[in-house]
Amino acid sequence: MSELEFDRIDRELLNILQENAELTYAELGKRLGISPSTVYMRIKKLREKGVIKRIVAEVNPEVLGYRLRSLIFVSIDVKKYSSVVKELVKIPQIKVIYDITGEWTFALEALVRDHKELSELLDRIGEIDGVQHTSTAVVLRVIKEERRVLPP
Repeated sequence: MSELEFDRIDRELLNILQENAELTYAELGKRLGISPSTVYMRIKKLREKGVIKRIVAEVNPEVLGYRLRSLIFVSIDVKKYSSVVKELVKIPQIKVIYDITGEWTFALEALVRDHKELSELLDRIGEIDGVQHTSTAVVLRVIKEERRVLPP
């Protein structure tokens, strides 16, 4: 995919939306010095180009009872890659699956309520045909969690 061109307004619009996606087109237009219809068209263009994947609410998992975050490193039999992926994506506690380089095949980010649920999750992952080894790190505290991405 070739690199897209962004002007000052696109950059500012992306910055504002990543901070607060609840603003109306009128409010965005006022901040950017453009009309609400222009805001609509720019957002539509950014969606069509795949820059904006979706606009969602950021939920605090701890408030919902998910107090334990962990990173789970998984090595697998590469001949069973597809079948392992199919099983991992079905597990609701796994929030992110990264295919990584190095001694591990995947790095997973999981959210669970407690140590018992984490233990059950690790058992479930270990039972997947093709999973060879896992190593788990429990996150003690999140120092930085930045999801904002701006064009260069």
